[in-house]
Amino acid sequence: MAGRISGVIGVFGFLAASAGAAQDMPNPQAMQMQVQQIMQQRPREAEAAARAFLILVAPERVNGLDSLREQAKASNNQPVYVVDGVPVSGPPAQDQYWMEVAQLTVQFDMVQKLSQRDSVRAQLVGKMFGLEANARAQQRAYRTGSESSRPAIRAKIEGLISQHFDLEDQLRAREIADIERRLAEVRAESQRRREKRTEFIKFAVDDIIRDAIRPR
Repeated sequence: MAGRISGVIGVFGFLAASAGAAQDMPNPQAMQMQVQQIMQQRPREAEAAARAFLILVAPERVNGLDSLREQAKASNNQPVYVVDGVPVSGPPAQDQYWMEVAQLTVQFDMVQKLSQRDSVRAQLVGKMFGLEANARAQQRAYRTGSESSRPAIRAKIEGLISQHFDLEDQLRAREIADIERRLAEVRAESQRRREKRTEFIKFAVDDIIRDAIRPR
């Protein structure tokens, strides 16, 4: 489930396979590096970008992001533990908050780049990322929830992933339509060249002859 709803690589991989939609985007490894850099550097502008993106694609999750931020602030005063002389990574609350910020920031950048090429695809991908933000929230709730609450949380996650799957289908339908259109264009051009075969051959031979007798 965690891999499914991480979003950065999964959706990018789908787009990269589709008609050059991801031509101007970084590769998945570069995007994952961006996530790691944001988590390590924790830039303030990333927080603003993540919040702005949530307002666009999942406004109901803004309060949840703010809650994660408050939890991260509260954990700032927790001591850093050292095990065998090696400092342990930051408190889990900070890790969770900055992972969410990093994911949303990279996704926001991806949608902005995609919108320059195909606004309809960008809207669909934005909706998918909004569903993923909600699924991640439910994942966190499942992790900390009681056994009695987990079946209901699982049902919510299933509903979100079902909607996500439907959006994937819409993206694939657009891709199929694009492929069919391009195939029709290639077939039409091939047919035109076959019909004008004699004319094309004559033009090519004329060019060769003219070049042969052209003064050097």
